Amino acid sequence: MSYVALYRKYRPATFDEVIGQDHIINTLRNQILQDKVSHAYLFTGTRGTGKTSTAKIFARAVNCPHVKEHNGNPCGKCSVCNTVGNANLDIIEMDAASNNGVDYARDIREKVQYPPVNGRYKVYIIDEVHMLSVGAFNALLKTLEEPPKHAIFILCTTEVHKIPATILSRCMRFDFRLVPTPELAKLVAHIYDAEGKEYAPEAVTAIAQAGEGSVRDCVSIADRCLSVSDDKLEYADVLSVLGVSSKNSIVALARAIFANSPSDILTEINKLVTEGKDIARLNKDLSLYIRDVLTAKVCKDANSILMLPQDAFATLREIAETVSVKKLLYAIDRFVSAEASLKYALSPLMLFEATALSVASSSGDVDAEGLDRRLTRLEQQYSQTKETRSLYVVDKTDPKSVWRGVKMQIDEQNEPLLNGVWSDVKVSFDAQGNFVVRCSDGAYWLIENKFKKRLTACVAMFCDGKLIVEQDDGSSQTEIDKQLSALGKDVKFD
Repeated sequence: MSYVALYRKYRPATFDEVIGQDHIINTLRNQILQDKVSHAYLFTGTRGTGKTSTAKIFARAVNCPHVKEHNGNPCGKCSVCNTVGNANLDIIEMDAASNNGVDYARDIREKVQYPPVNGRYKVYIIDEVHMLSVGAFNALLKTLEEPPKHAIFILCTTEVHKIPATILSRCMRFDFRLVPTPELAKLVAHIYDAEGKEYAPEAVTAIAQAGEGSVRDCVSIADRCLSVSDDKLEYADVLSVLGVSSKNSIVALARAIFANSPSDILTEINKLVTEGKDIARLNKDLSLYIRDVLTAKVCKDANSILMLPQDAFATLREIAETVSVKKLLYAIDRFVSAEASLKYALSPLMLFEATALSVASSSGDVDAEGLDRRLTRLEQQYSQTKETRSLYVVDKTDPKSVWRGVKMQIDEQNEPLLNGVWSDVKVSFDAQGNFVVRCSDGAYWLIENKFKKRLTACVAMFCDGKLIVEQDDGSSQTEIDKQLSALGKDVKFD
């Protein structure tokens, strides 16, 4: 007989074998035992968390005549249990990814009217249901709303947001969660025990962590590691199978970053790249290692969480003693942010090196350093502006030059009301040397009522004559005139 992949060989056959989904299994089991089975279910969640497997177990259980004798589980011995997936006409498995047209849904609607052949229910398991077209969903809608009493629909999907609300409202929804690492490790250990494979506990934990909550991914990785050697499976063997960057090199790179040694940082990165390590993978491995350093620093019983070999954990604790929590958080933030940017970078290596060097030179007080840089820039800009103003020399014989000097003095006093005045006036000297400002009605009124005293003082700084303000009868109506006209000339200033 040909070799059977582990994820198929150890696929759950009963509710008791499904791991990490107790909140769903208990509900389904009780519905079966109490004869309160619904007509439509929606199983949603990340890939490999047990949606289709649970649907198949449920389909067998509702039709098994001995289900109550086995606490809601299918007995596995009767004709219904033994023919599922082969010749059981009452359990129909469909793949919406390859059959997503409206004709597909119409075929279901026509055939669902026929009663089951052997069991109590005709069960339709539609996998990847989000792939159905709009027309197919509409054709299926009426059947889901008023199905025959003998029909049960189980819709499975990883992208529930793509399913119309009209379908969702007619289904009993169950969200499958990611499976915790300890439960995955226990499952891998059980499989290796059954296969007669010796293993180190750290190796099994590494496989479970690599599964990232997916049972199928985890068991597939365990399948790859099963044949890596005839001897005992060690932690290093798992790392080599996963293609994870060398732990020793990652440790050396992390040390260089926390010691702020640019030379060592670039040397270690170059060594890893020369070995053929992918930059994106290297960035992720370093992020995960820094996360482990943070765990070792803040958690009292850190190794019960990390499950590392003793020498690796001792190194982790040693590094944790040399760096602050702030810097660790800053480093994680920077490398995680870089992960998205690396996909589009023209030079991923250069971006990764820059990120590592930036993290090394920072203390972790990101906000304080950013504020300091901003204040420095503002101070430089202010000093440059002040210097530019001080360099301007007023020509006392030129009325426009005098008026510009007056404007600079008023600007320093921050008077926004005068902004509209400067473009509306004409300045000149009269025969007696007085400084004459000729302006429109609105500007004249504003100066006389608000700024006459202040302008007089400013003019006296640049010329010996008096300030004379006159109305220019020939001027057109300006913006100030329009605004004052709208406000009314009885407006009062403080």
